[in-house]
Amino acid sequence: MEPADGRVILFILIALAVFALGRRFQTMVLTRQVWKQSARQVVARKVTAHNAAKSMIGITLTAVFVIWLVLNLNRVM
Repeated sequence: MEPADGRVILFILIALAVFALGRRFQTMVLTRQVWKQSARQVVARKVTAHNAAKSMIGITLTAVFVIWLVLNLNRVM
């Protein structure tokens, strides 16, 4: 019969390898979740920026119309 020391060391090495693989898998899963969340935030920020740009254009057009109206009313009066 072999000494038990070899089997214990082998068992410890296998346990460490499985632990390291589990940690790597856990890190991969967490990284993927963070990436998905970041991708969703990018889409939300794009939509927000697009809406802000549309609002700025609308306000600019309104201001131009008001200025045009004021200048025309000054000419008439």
